[in-house]
Parts: sequence; C-alpha cells; structure tokens
Amino acid sequence: MAASSGPLFPRRWILVLLTVSARCSVSAFKVMEGATATLSCQYSVSRLGLSRVCWGRECGTFWCNNILAQTDKHGVISKVSDRYRLAGDVLAGEMDLEILDVKRTDSGPYCCRVDIDGIFNDKKIIQNLRVMKAPVTVLPRSTTVHVKEAPPTTEHWRAVESSHLAIPRQNTSVFPLRTLVSILYTTI
Repeated sequence: MAASSGPLFPRRWILVLLTVSARCSVSAFKVMEGATATLSCQYSVSRLGLSRVCWGRECGTFWCNNILAQTDKHGVISKVSDRYRLAGDVLAGEMDLEILDVKRTDSGPYCCRVDIDGIFNDKKIIQNLRVMKAPVTVLPRSTTVHVKEAPPTTEHWRAVESSHLAIPRQNTSVFPLRTLVSILYTTI
C-alpha cells in the first residue's frame, strides 16, 4: 500500500492545483479615457443562490484586495467612490462594475470574486482594463477674414431743446430745466 500511494501523492496535488486554477477566468478590456468602463461578472444564482460578491484591484487569498465595491446577500455594503457602481440584474447573478470617467491610472487588473461555500470554491473573474489615451481634437487654425475699407461716414449735429432733463442740486429740490442738448448722429 505504501508503494502504490507514493506515486499518486504528486498527482493529487496536480489535480487540486488544476481544479483551483480552473475556477478563475482572465480577460482584457480596452476603453477610451473619459468614457465609462463596464467590467462583467456573472454567476448562476439558480445553482448557487445569492452570494457575497466583491470587486477589487486584485484577487486576494480569501477575498478581494483593494476593494472598490462589495455586496452581501441583501445588497451593496460598501463602495469606495461614486465613480464605481454595480450594474446588472443582481437576481440573475449579474454583478458588473461600472467605472465612470476612466483615467489612465485606472488601467490594470480588476477582480470580481463570488463567495461560494466550501474550500477553494470561490469564482474569480479577472478583467485587465487598458485605458487608451483619448484622441486629441485639433481645431483648425484661425480663419483669415478680409475686410474692405468701410464706406465714408457723415456726421450731423442737431440742437434739441428739452425740458425733461433735471439736474439735482444738493439740499434743494429737483426742478426741470430747459436745456439745450446737442445730439450727434452718424449716417453711413
């Protein structure tokens, strides 16, 4: 018995390692700077029931590291910023992470981890986000406008007599005065 169990021992560890690594999927996602990135994470609620889920910048040994958002079986329990929000049909197992107004510093791995009862049963989805620099919009150079010489103008002065102008004086009442006003008007 001891001789037959020796060669099987390494195979068991290989089988365990293959089983653990098979529960993790990795994919890449590109988005333009300033846009909204939607990173997908889904699991079977009908098979597993509602589960705890976390989104972080990396998958830790037992839970997400650098947690951005996480849920329990009743709803969202924490979120680090309004830039991150969970989207999708939670009752259908859709726990997509939306990152609003992505920046170049948002590039890198993101981990969605679904808590499944048992040892090494958690489902891990790793999304590598690559934020592309937004294209620079080049405005046309200034437009040159050619202006011809303006037509000659004629100035006319007209005298107008008015009794509607009042000049206030300090410590006195305001009285309408008859004033001669000169008005300049221009014709083109």
